[in-house]
Amino acid sequence: MCGIAGMTDLRGVGSDVMDALSGALDHMRLRGPDGAGLWHDDRCALGHRRLAIIDLSEGGRQPMLHHGYAITFNGEIYNHEILREELEGLGHVFASRSDTEVILAGWRQWGEALLPRLSGMFALAIWDPAAGDLVLATDRFGKKPLVYTHDGDRLAFASDLRALRTILPGSGEIDQQALKLFFSLRFIPAPWTIYSSARKLPAGYVARFSRAGLSLRRWDDGAQARRPVFTDRQEAIAALRQQFDRAVGERLVADVPVGAFLSGGIDSAIVCASLAAQGRQVRSFTVGFTGAAAYYEERPAARRVARHLGLDHIEVDIDMGSAADVVDEVLDSCDEPFADSSALPVFLLSRETRRHVTVALSGDGADEIFAGYRKYQGELAAAHWQRLPALLRRGIAGILAGMPESKDRPVLELLRRARRFALHGDKPPAARQAGWMSLLSEAELQTLLPGWQPEPSVEGLVMALRQKADGADLINQVLSVEQSLVLGGDMLRKVDLMSMANSLEVRCPFLDRGVTDVAAAIPGNWKLQPGRGKAILREAFADRLPPDVFRLPKKGFEMPIASWLRGGLRDRMRAASDPVKLQRQGLIHAGPVQEWVDDLESGRRDTSWQLWALMAFQAWAARERLW
Repeated sequence: MCGIAGMTDLRGVGSDVMDALSGALDHMRLRGPDGAGLWHDDRCALGHRRLAIIDLSEGGRQPMLHHGYAITFNGEIYNHEILREELEGLGHVFASRSDTEVILAGWRQWGEALLPRLSGMFALAIWDPAAGDLVLATDRFGKKPLVYTHDGDRLAFASDLRALRTILPGSGEIDQQALKLFFSLRFIPAPWTIYSSARKLPAGYVARFSRAGLSLRRWDDGAQARRPVFTDRQEAIAALRQQFDRAVGERLVADVPVGAFLSGGIDSAIVCASLAAQGRQVRSFTVGFTGAAAYYEERPAARRVARHLGLDHIEVDIDMGSAADVVDEVLDSCDEPFADSSALPVFLLSRETRRHVTVALSGDGADEIFAGYRKYQGELAAAHWQRLPALLRRGIAGILAGMPESKDRPVLELLRRARRFALHGDKPPAARQAGWMSLLSEAELQTLLPGWQPEPSVEGLVMALRQKADGADLINQVLSVEQSLVLGGDMLRKVDLMSMANSLEVRCPFLDRGVTDVAAAIPGNWKLQPGRGKAILREAFADRLPPDVFRLPKKGFEMPIASWLRGGLRDRMRAASDPVKLQRQGLIHAGPVQEWVDDLESGRRDTSWQLWALMAFQAWAARERLW
């Protein structure tokens, strides 16, 4: 795992580019604390920050050269030894044990056809001086970030937006479309970035830059979604177990210590159970909450799993004070506005885990692959809700609208969910799914943002993604959208930002291609049943864990943000929402923001997520010194 950066200038690379590239690497030192490397020829310069995981020798240093090609690569290729044997059989000779050299040899042998062969996570850049083109590529889920900016004969790229702007600053203009999407989703999905002059390379894409210009295409065509659907449940379970155990075993490939995250949920427990079933004993790590956040406590459940599996288990204690103390560190780790509050516990868990190991396995991706979130239950309930008389539905919605809500208090949290369901349950499928994932409606965004534009809308993005999954059943269509939009833009982004801020590599066996191919071929009603998400996943691994693990309610990593904003973070909230500041910035209307503050402080409505998004934006803007 590393940080990469580079620039191709078809007119020639000068010393100023190398100085800028060196500065970019400094920005990414936590992504690669084990060393830095620079390389250039007359038209291309590449840089690399190294977090040494495989082949710790000098043979694994980057940028790396191989038969005329040059590469800088961020990620891990778990099947590199298998590919190495195949390439050696084709006459290739290797000078190192590094997976990076395998990529270069494979590119020389197969070109872009190499990409579907790679089992792992990657963002890479390969320069071919003979052809005069630079190739950028990302893995199929976008686990590793890659941003770029294009200016005539020049193209710059990096793992981090701040590093990118050190190489080729571009316009500092805020992208109004990205700002709108941020306040709707709490993250900015690819291809947008907060700056209009920079873009993210989407998951599963390859880009080529040469004198012919810049072209992008999707190398991962989503063929797994068109596979025949399983008709035999036991056959599906057997295939899932086989592929998952293989994926977990592959992700232990490392020349450094490996551990595993272990929450109170079933996803990370299944990862740890697979490790134990394969006779692999690693340290497990969990995060726990005390004080006002005790509702989110998961340590007892994780402790039972660890005892059952015989794990060397380490717990990280978080109270309101310690979590609030790292708010600045968490927000400073984000290269653009990012407002998922669960980044705080992920940061703290990563920090503690890094004290013991360099690599950690996680259960990320299981919810989006096997339908684990509560909002998916809303899809099942919507059909029944829509059969009720319209007058009754309006009456229920009206009653719920007048009740208080709070994400920090269980009973009021149930009312909040019920209100949200009543608001979106009547809508058509794409609008309903957009409503589940959106923080603000289009009408609210139009009132909030002076630069509001009708497009893109979250509903439009969802509709386009659902069309690509046409032919799948309803639940698998929903999951396909979640994987494309939320998994890469929010969940994997959060894990990358918070783990890399602590120089920790996180690996996700649920996102292995073999696992996701099997999952895509499983009917949706085997995954999601009334009141029971991830049904087939629970069934597949029921023999490896105590029964009570599978009966625990879904919690997640949310934090008591509302309590913090009324307490220790109140001054920060007030500063972020200051109407004079907002008027000076000219990007956000003060009126709706003041309503958020009044609603939260009076207890009328829980607007903590909206205000946390505003604080995340203001923290980013202050760090960038935009005003």
